[in-house]
Amino acid sequence: MRGAVLHITDAEGGGTDRYLRDIAATTPGPHWIWHAGAGLDVIEEVAEKRFGTPAGTLALEQFMRRVGVVHLHGVTAPCIERLDRALRARQVPYIVSLHDLTVVAPDAFTAGAMPAPDADWIRSTHGRLQDAAAVIAPSQFIRDIVATHYRGIPVRVIAPGIGPMPMPPTLEAPAEFTAGAPRHVVAVVGALGPHKGSALLPEIASQLATCDAGLVVIGYTDTQITRGWVVPGNLYVHGPYEDTAPAGLLAAYAADCVLFPNRLPESFSYTLSEAWQAGLPVIVPDEGALGERVARDGGGWRLPPGFGAPEVAALLSRLLAPAGAAEWAQVKSQIVPGDAARVPTLVAMAEEFDLLYAQIAVPAAADAGNDALTPLLAANLDGFVFRRELVKLATELGEAKRALAETKPWVVKLQDELAETRTWMQKLERDVASLQTELDHTIAENRRLADIRDAFDVLPAVLRKALLKWTFRGRG
Repeated sequence: MRGAVLHITDAEGGGTDRYLRDIAATTPGPHWIWHAGAGLDVIEEVAEKRFGTPAGTLALEQFMRRVGVVHLHGVTAPCIERLDRALRARQVPYIVSLHDLTVVAPDAFTAGAMPAPDADWIRSTHGRLQDAAAVIAPSQFIRDIVATHYRGIPVRVIAPGIGPMPMPPTLEAPAEFTAGAPRHVVAVVGALGPHKGSALLPEIASQLATCDAGLVVIGYTDTQITRGWVVPGNLYVHGPYEDTAPAGLLAAYAADCVLFPNRLPESFSYTLSEAWQAGLPVIVPDEGALGERVARDGGGWRLPPGFGAPEVAALLSRLLAPAGAAEWAQVKSQIVPGDAARVPTLVAMAEEFDLLYAQIAVPAAADAGNDALTPLLAANLDGFVFRRELVKLATELGEAKRALAETKPWVVKLQDELAETRTWMQKLERDVASLQTELDHTIAENRRLADIRDAFDVLPAVLRKALLKWTFRGRG
């Protein structure tokens, strides 16, 4: 019997998690995921949704007797450490899928642009790739980077695939958006941090006002999570959404195209596949897999290296003008529904990985138990380990309570300040109301005096002179 697949990842959602779960759902045999992110050390049985803690060498050895191949998702320090533990427990083949630029720099996501290669990091990880039974890249872009910095290591490209797009649900844009919506909508999809160009959005949106266009973030940014206008009429944030909803939301907001303002080059992009699957043209950076895919398949426009908000706004202004209609139609016509070369399918990806696992995986050990998670569950419930986890939890709860107690005086102070502010505002409202009343009286008096002056002005000159003498004589 072919051994099971153990995936190792430190991803917390996102494209990497989607990728490995798609593989687990579409290739035969048991699949487990060893989660190594954010202090986690948990193994998940995907099909049964059970979890165990790999505490103790013996428990991990017993578990690994069912594993036929390890699939490492990324060469990060937490993933490599779990790979070493797994291979010490049982020597099995492993493959590596490279999902991003951390293959050349561990801090790639903080670089804000194409990171400079870290020579020490590349030296330390070179052996891991060299010893792998296969190294997988999602695009030619990542394959070329590995070829440049990891010489002599063969890399195979398997593009991440997506399933057929179901009929999008009928959704409606929020009323507050509809009331102030621009004529043209440019969508930006996903959770946008600095490496995905979030800082550019307000400036792009402001510059698009001249062509009656605006940005809609179908997702959220690092500065705006909740739904609402950021730049009224020009930049709207939809907020978090279900993974199955992007096509419906693109239709609800009547998006004309999808913009990718990324600063860090992408390794593939599920979002690009989904935009094309929805029939929408795209605007992408020339660098990375986004530019690579558009250059090869059409269906969009590429921004120049080092682009900023002016370049994005200038391109959109040209395309959305009447003179740009023919070019727009020509580019959009390149997007053919069901084009598997443009949008790789989940079926094709699954077939390639199934064949790869069949070639590489070793059989499960003859005496391996049917339930591989049993030793891990036993370890998880072991008295010592369980008490240790309780102590850790109690410690964390204690620290949280202390932090809350330390915060409370500030909260009380803030409440007092808010109460004072509310009292001051109420007084200010009363003063404003009093001033408004006095102003109304003054305006009325001025109007009455103006009427008297107008009546005086139409009197004969002799009579006006007599009245003025009488008035001043009366004052004297």
